[in-house]
Amino acid sequence: MSLLGPEPPEPLPGTFVDEELRQHHSDLLFRVRLKAGSEAFAYMLLEHKSSPDPGARLQLLRYVVRILTHWYKQNQPKLPLPPVLPLLANQGPGDWNYSCEFADLFGAVPLAMTPYLPSFRHALVDLPRVGDLALSTEVRLRAFLKALKYIRRVDLSDRIDILLAEAPALDEKDLRVILTYLDKGAVALNNKVMREALLRLVPNQTEQIMGCLTQPYYDQGKAEGKAEGRVEGEANILARLLERRFGTLPDPLRQRIFTADVGSIEAWVERAFDAPDLQSIFDSN
Repeated sequence: MSLLGPEPPEPLPGTFVDEELRQHHSDLLFRVRLKAGSEAFAYMLLEHKSSPDPGARLQLLRYVVRILTHWYKQNQPKLPLPPVLPLLANQGPGDWNYSCEFADLFGAVPLAMTPYLPSFRHALVDLPRVGDLALSTEVRLRAFLKALKYIRRVDLSDRIDILLAEAPALDEKDLRVILTYLDKGAVALNNKVMREALLRLVPNQTEQIMGCLTQPYYDQGKAEGKAEGRVEGEANILARLLERRFGTLPDPLRQRIFTADVGSIEAWVERAFDAPDLQSIFDSN
């Protein structure tokens, strides 16, 4: 940081990650200005794999070469090349226990060969080893980094209050983004758990947020329902929506839904977005 000038980093568009690896990696490239007046690049690769990959250093090298090749094509024959700082962020849940030195991938080699080997070191942000408060002093950034840190943990449901501790200080839009991200994660997070946490942390926003989270499942069910009979399609939409919000439905309630008329089902659907519990949906007049 001591080498950087006062100008803020400039985010650049595009990705350098191989298409087949984009489910495991995402990346960000920034142009930075050094105090000496020259420009450099900061490249961050976020590792989404469930366990650390020692070959990530090889992928980093490939991406850095792509960045420099792209720059050279745009600026040739201008030299020197701008330096690129590679940074690897490990999402976890496992700690990163591999070397940050590329040359270590070669193992033991004769000393006379070492000057001819590719050699670079990447910076490392190992999220599982960083304390929550140390992630950032800026509340909004810390909230998003905590989502990255905790989303793959098997005890995610037990830590939901810790993960969402910044919720009272966030805009509703940011909170919806974080919850949508958690909802799509590899570790199942029941909407009931989300709702109970929101009631504890932001009770006045809970129903609005939960309604926004369940709307996509309603829309998806509506589209699928067009291919079914109307009553059956509406019943499936309602059942999916309720299970998303409140968990598995009791068998008697499922039977009530699938034997009801369209008018009743549509009325229940309207109540389902904002209702605090199942009883208030089906007992309302």
